[in-house]
Amino acid sequence: MKASLDDIYLFSQTVLHEGISAAAYANGLQRSKVSRRLRMLEEALGTELLIRTTRNIELTAQGKELFELARQPLEQILEGVGALSGDLEELSGKLRIAIPSALMSTSLFNNILTEYMDAYPEINIEVENHQEGVDLKRQSFDIQVLPSVVKVADDSYVQFSILSYRCHLVASPAYLEKYGAVSSPLDLKKHRVLTNRYNADLLAPHLDISLKSDDLYILLNMAIAGTGIAFLPKVNSKLAIEQGSLVEVLPGIAYPEQHLTLIYPSSSYLPRKVKLLIDIFREKYQ
Repeated sequence: MKASLDDIYLFSQTVLHEGISAAAYANGLQRSKVSRRLRMLEEALGTELLIRTTRNIELTAQGKELFELARQPLEQILEGVGALSGDLEELSGKLRIAIPSALMSTSLFNNILTEYMDAYPEINIEVENHQEGVDLKRQSFDIQVLPSVVKVADDSYVQFSILSYRCHLVASPAYLEKYGAVSSPLDLKKHRVLTNRYNADLLAPHLDISLKSDDLYILLNMAIAGTGIAFLPKVNSKLAIEQGSLVEVLPGIAYPEQHLTLIYPSSSYLPRKVKLLIDIFREKYQ
C-alpha cells in the first residue's frame, strides 16, 4: 500500500488545526473519515504518526518528521516518505533501551547487547537508566525492561513477561553470629534490613528499612560484608550462597512471585531492528 498525498494533506491539516475534529470541520469532512484516513496513512507507512488522547493529539518522532516533510516541494515529500517507510526494515540508525540500573551490569544483559551488536554493527544503541515506567512514544525509546510491580506509563503498550523470580532474605554467617540468629519475622525488627524500592512492599510494614537502593549489587555486597540482612532476588544471591558468603534467613517463608517485563509500544509498527532485539531478549531470558 502506498501513502496517499491526500492522506498526507489531511495529516498536516490535523497537526495545523491541533486535532482531528478541528481538521475535519475545516475541510468539510466527517471526523470518522479523517480518523480513518490517518489510520490508512499510518498503515501505508508502517509507523505510528500520532499519539491520540481524549483532548488532543501529539506527534511521534516519525510524525514530526513527516510534518516537516509536508512543508517541502512535492518531489522532496515523495522522496522523504519513501525513506520514512523504508526505515522500518533498515538494520541501521539508533535504538534506545530504558532499563533499571540493577540490570545494566548483569552478565545476561551484557550478553544480549554483545550478541545484538555483533550481528547488527550498523545499529547504534543507547541504554539509559530508568527505574520507573517511561512514555516510550513521547520519550523516543524503543523498549523498556521493568519489574512487574512498576506501573507502565501507557496501558496500551505490549507487556511481555521474560523472567519470573522470587526474593528471599540473606545474610553473611559472620553477621548472624555477631547480631543473633533470626527465627521469626518479628526478630527482623532487631536487625538492619537492606532492600530496594521494588521489593520493599513485600516485607512487613512495621520493619525499619536501614538501606533502600536501586542497585541490587550494592545490597548484595553489603550483605556479604556483614552490614545487614538483604532482601534480594534469588538469582542475584545464588552464587554467594553456593560459595558460603551468604546464608538464607527464614527459608520457610515464600514471598510472592514477581516478573521481569519487556515493554514496547506496539506490535503493529515495530521496526525490524526492534523485533530482532526483542527476539534475543525472549530467547536469552527464557
